[in-house]
Amino acid sequence: MYPFGGLPENLTSFCGALRREYGFHIGAGELLDAARALEIVDLSNEQAVRSALRTVLACTHDDAARFDGAFDRFFLSRHDTEVQDEASTQKRRLRGDSTGEVDDMSQASDATTASSAEAVDIFGDVGPITPLETGDQEAEGAPVAGARYSPLGVEVSQAPEVAEVDEAWLAAARVLVRRLQLGPSRKWRAAPEGRRFDVRRTPRASLQTGSEPLSPKWLARPRRQPRFVVVVDGSRSMSQHAGTALKLASALMGATPRVEVFTFSTTLERVTSELKRASVTSTRRLHALASAWGGGTTIGQCLAEFLRRFGGRLLSPNTVVIVASDGLDVGDPETLRAAMQALRRRAAALVWLNPLLGTPGYEPTALGMRIAKPFVTTFASVNGLTDLVHLSRTVHLRS
Repeated sequence: MYPFGGLPENLTSFCGALRREYGFHIGAGELLDAARALEIVDLSNEQAVRSALRTVLACTHDDAARFDGAFDRFFLSRHDTEVQDEASTQKRRLRGDSTGEVDDMSQASDATTASSAEAVDIFGDVGPITPLETGDQEAEGAPVAGARYSPLGVEVSQAPEVAEVDEAWLAAARVLVRRLQLGPSRKWRAAPEGRRFDVRRTPRASLQTGSEPLSPKWLARPRRQPRFVVVVDGSRSMSQHAGTALKLASALMGATPRVEVFTFSTTLERVTSELKRASVTSTRRLHALASAWGGGTTIGQCLAEFLRRFGGRLLSPNTVVIVASDGLDVGDPETLRAAMQALRRRAAALVWLNPLLGTPGYEPTALGMRIAKPFVTTFASVNGLTDLVHLSRTVHLRS
């Protein structure tokens, strides 16, 4: 299946081909995300590898439409001597050989380069992955699609679009809200039936019947209404799935007013008000997300930021926290562990929606997912309406 001898060489050359020949916007960060994605799939399963790379590298519908053809051309149709020559060149790049020309590609920071080097640890000791070349071997005058990701802002083309929520999604969201059985409230309230006689309302009602208490009034302790906190991973690896997670959040907002929504990539942003506005405007896009969309992933750091800034106000025994993420994380594992432990302790439920659960051959073996999963009360997928309906039947509250 692989035209080159080693997986790092194949991954680097494939990303370069996508960038040069198909106009994909791929840089060192995307190369790192692709390496992380391949860490969690069976590398002998062509479909699993294809799906994982498509999820990470195809960030637009046009990219997704062109991806399979590019994948087939690169991995299934290249068997000539040119491949072997390029393989040797790629090996020199990967090993930092002084004879290989290496372009800095937007002068990536030392931290990004170090992160890229970590990505190949899963393949063995093959040396650091260097940034892709800008296309020295391209035909003269050919356009070069250089990746220019900036963590300080999201381009208009990258701003996520909020899909319209139809009645089926709203109905499923209402079912989810209704089926979450939280404990009774501490306060007694007027009710048609109850366990306590209402000594104030009953005499008042009896004035209409000549002081005869023909219609006794009752008090009951109603069920507590759940609050939902939805945290959506907007990193590059979630580009094909984050829109569905935002649609789920929008459906919940239509079913109950007690919803807060956040997005994150390398930082966290509260987008509750923006999501409400986008749901009713013609543009239907979330702008000004800065580094909370379209970059790498530091899940633990962003969840810790949520706890620090919003945990005191939003977390309680009434709160259901929903994290929508593929679990591909390049942050500190201990920070993620501590954040998940705190969320589990302070919320009524901790739901993790992973879109990769629908990928054939997927197992939650990535380090970030392995750390988070023991603290999760419900582990499910998030790829469409069917998943939301299924979630309403399976979500578990903390005992």
